[in-house]
Amino acid sequence: MDSVINPRFPHTVKILRVDRDEDGNEIYDEETGETLTKVVLESECGLRDLVRGTDVDIEVLKADYKLALPRTPIIVRFRDQVVFTHSYTGEAIRGEVEAYKTFNLGTNIWFQSNGNKHG
Repeated sequence: MDSVINPRFPHTVKILRVDRDEDGNEIYDEETGETLTKVVLESECGLRDLVRGTDVDIEVLKADYKLALPRTPIIVRFRDQVVFTHSYTGEAIRGEVEAYKTFNLGTNIWFQSNGNKHG
């Protein structure tokens, strides 16, 4: 079967999560000292809007981007790492999940780009 191009989800996203040991401690690369991460989801997505100070369930949220994903097999978590790739420009934007909401048709993810990290 050929794949179908869905115009609602023209872009791609990777969700990465920090690797942890059985005690919940972050695992570091012995050579570089960097935190190890693993890809937990690769999906098509849609860029819904660029946002600043959105209200999600009456809570103030600082986020740069909102992504919509079709149904996802994993639960997205606060502070998961995001790599969003824009299909038209090829630009890759990295950031962290600030909020997420899963419902019957998929998941919305609000994320803060690394250039605007929280303080």
